[in-house]
Amino acid sequence: MRLPFSFPFSLRQIFNIIFVIIVPVVLGVWLADQFDTRQKPEVGIVVLDTDIWFLSAKLVTRQLEAARDDPNIKAVVLRIDSPGGAVVPTQQMFLEVLSLREEMPVVGSIDNMAASGGFYLAMATDPTYAKPSSMVGNVGVWSVAPQDLAVNDVILASGPFKLTATNHDEFLRDIERIKQEFFATIYSQRGDRAVISEAELTKGLIYSGRDAMKHGLIDLLGSETDAIEKAADMAGLSDYNVVNLQRQVYEEEFGEDIDYFFNPWQKEQYRWIGAADLLSGERTLPPGNYLLHDIPFREIK
Repeated sequence: MRLPFSFPFSLRQIFNIIFVIIVPVVLGVWLADQFDTRQKPEVGIVVLDTDIWFLSAKLVTRQLEAARDDPNIKAVVLRIDSPGGAVVPTQQMFLEVLSLREEMPVVGSIDNMAASGGFYLAMATDPTYAKPSSMVGNVGVWSVAPQDLAVNDVILASGPFKLTATNHDEFLRDIERIKQEFFATIYSQRGDRAVISEAELTKGLIYSGRDAMKHGLIDLLGSETDAIEKAADMAGLSDYNVVNLQRQVYEEEFGEDIDYFFNPWQKEQYRWIGAADLLSGERTLPPGNYLLHDIPFREIK
């Protein structure tokens, strides 16, 4: 039976149209959507969740560099849970954060603790969030004095301070210098927001997040999500992804061993390893100056 009309295209031509035109269009739309998802601007999360020593400072610095080098990252949240640590690594991270702030917003989010050097680092962020019961402050410095060694027939030295590099008076002056530099950093970074006297800071107290805000040591009470939203808003972002830069850097540094650092049980054991001996709980720190809240190991049973 012949139809009263005829198709303008043969069946083969129709299939060609479907596969040559329609399928690529649909595939192109899907790929564009996937590409758009990957290319969304990002807020990077940089994490310090241990005491501060040269390795932990190096890993945080690597995270900051990753944020700077990634064109998709438009803002950073610095999550801090640290009792502080060695002076020089603390100052190194502080300066790196200030440098990054010249390129993008860096918002602070204090988790459980930002004490001593941890608080010093937090001052590089703006604004700074904390939880109501976060532990904030412990401003000051303490030192492990070098042991006195006498020159004798066995130990020879080219100068009177070669063995210790200092004397008692100079050692005390160094502590005072670092303390005053700490105070100056607080008042320069916090400005008129800091409503706390040097006499109060000298006590070395730890404040709750709520009290720290009253003293002007932090800006706002809120969660990490609040800090992320604030960072995104400061960068003018409404649709964005969040990327964990700590995990990214640790994967590059430690490869298959990364799970060790993200296992909750292992994490509780390694996080303060630079602050106390794992077995005895006693300090094993070398002579030097420390911006460190004293946290001994609890006995693991």
